[in-house]
This record gives sequence, structure tokens and C-alpha cells, in this order.
Amino acid sequence: MRIRLHFFLLIISVILIGINCNAPRTNPLDPLNPDYNYGTIEGTVQTIGNPSIAIANVQILWENANLITETNAFGRFRLINIPMEDGKIIFSKTGFKSDTLAVVWGNSKRFISLTFLNRIPTLDTVSIYTSITNEYSQDPESELFVKAWITDLDRDVDSVFIINETLNLKKPLFNPFEGYYLDTLTESDLNVNDIEQTIGLDFSIMAKDGSDNEFVIGSDRVTRVIKDEVTGLQPSTDSSIIDTTQPVIFEWNRFEAGYDFNYMIEVYSYNVSSSQLVHSKSNFSSDSTSYTLPQILSDNNYFWVIWIIDEFQNRSRSKPATFRIQ
Repeated sequence: MRIRLHFFLLIISVILIGINCNAPRTNPLDPLNPDYNYGTIEGTVQTIGNPSIAIANVQILWENANLITETNAFGRFRLINIPMEDGKIIFSKTGFKSDTLAVVWGNSKRFISLTFLNRIPTLDTVSIYTSITNEYSQDPESELFVKAWITDLDRDVDSVFIINETLNLKKPLFNPFEGYYLDTLTESDLNVNDIEQTIGLDFSIMAKDGSDNEFVIGSDRVTRVIKDEVTGLQPSTDSSIIDTTQPVIFEWNRFEAGYDFNYMIEVYSYNVSSSQLVHSKSNFSSDSTSYTLPQILSDNNYFWVIWIIDEFQNRSRSKPATFRIQ
């Protein structure tokens, strides 16, 4: 009797399943509903560099319905039950350039993408400072020095600029070494009559990649122009002849300033057509008023200068003082 009952129930179940399969599917979220009009958006996000690397935690925004998800550790994402209306998804993550992708469904209910995001270059260090070089025969030479160290993980930076809108300035920096950019700007380059007009101005560093994307990655400002110079230099005239067996002792009047600074000394040999640096000493105390050369110079003509350098690297160079070793 129990066997007959089980057999009867089995037959009823088969009949009901058959009836259910042929029943109309009216649930709008049932993928087998002929009127089902929802799709899936999925894809992978990677860096644009070579080799490409999966990017985790990229925010994915489906604008049409304001739906948000993020990529996983493998750079993958998935949005399901998306109304199949054409729209766009926006990819964003701190440190990367945001990107937008148009979604056109066509006849497919599954949209798959492979997206590459560009890492924004990083400004590691920037130094912008003024330099005044005093000469006997001409007016002081005023210059603005720019040095910028940049990390470019995607290796696609095409050029780097220094920018200041107030001065209508946009000038490219040179790249003598990987990751290091620099230039020296004159008053003419800066569109000023006096370099002191740059004090307090912010100068931005902008990087441009090979796709013409531009990123302002940092800035620095001019803090000071040092126009004063050290006086009372010894030896100080062409008649100064020093015994070749004795070390040279340099002396100067102590420089008084209302800010922190240190000295740097440079000694050059020279002839009619050229000069050559033979000794340099930097970072010695602002209390110093003399310096003894640690080497014996050979017979030749020489000149020397002393720099004042503040904590921001702004600097002023004294007029050259000549002497002869004989």
C-alpha cells in the first residue's frame, strides 16, 4: 500500500513539473521571461603600463541607475540586473586618471570591458629658488632655478612644465636624468623687470603624458631674493701672489642677516678663454669669517667666490676675487 502511495505521488510530481514548464513566465526578473530586459556589465581594470597590473578597489559607477561597485583583488567587477538602456560607466580611484566608457547593448544582454587606467605621476620633491650672481663688469645676473623629481610608474610622461598664470608663464623643463627635471629662468623668461616680483608667487609643476593628458602634480613658491653680498674678501686683488708652498687662507667680513643661512666657497683656475672649478666647500657656519684651503694649489691664476645660501636654497654670489700662485 505504501509503495502504491509513493508511486502515485511521483506521477503527480512529474505532471506538475510538466505543467509548470509550459506555464507562462511573467516574472520580469526571470531570465527566461521573453520580455526580460536586464543585462550584466562585467570587466577588468588594469594599469596602462607595460606590463599591465590589475587594479583593486576601483570604483565603478553605472550612471543610469547610480549603481556603484568596486573591483576585487584581481581587478574584476560585475553589475547584474541592469536595465538595458545605453549609458556609461565611470572608473575612478585616487592616484589614477578617471575614465568613462560608453555602454551600447545592441542585441546582447552581456557587456564585457577591459579598461586601462593611467597612474598620475607623483612629484617627489620640488625646489624653486632665486640666485643672484654679482660681477664687477656688469649688473648682477638674476635667475630662478627649478628642480623637480618625478615618479612616473607608467613611464608615459612626455614633458614637464613650470606654470604661473600671474606671469603668463608656461615653460618646459629639461630632463637630463630619468625622473629629474630642471631649468634656469631669467627675468626675461619670467616676464618681470625685477626678480623680486616673483616673491610669494606659487609656481605649479605640470606633467603631460603621451596622450596629451595634463596633470598639475604640485607647486612651490619663491620665498626670498638675496641681493646683498659678502664684502671684504681676501685675497682680493690681482697683485695678490701667494707662496705655492703655503695653503691659501680666505677671509671675509661676517655677513649679517635676519634669517638662517650658510656659506659656500668656490675656487676656480682661469685663463683668457675658460675657467675650471678646482675646489668647493658648502654648508659651513654663518659665524665663519675665514676658510683655509685643505690643498696646495699649483702655479696658476685663480679666482674665488663665496655664496650666501638660505634654508630655502635662495642664494647670492659675491664678486670674484683674483689671486695668483707663484
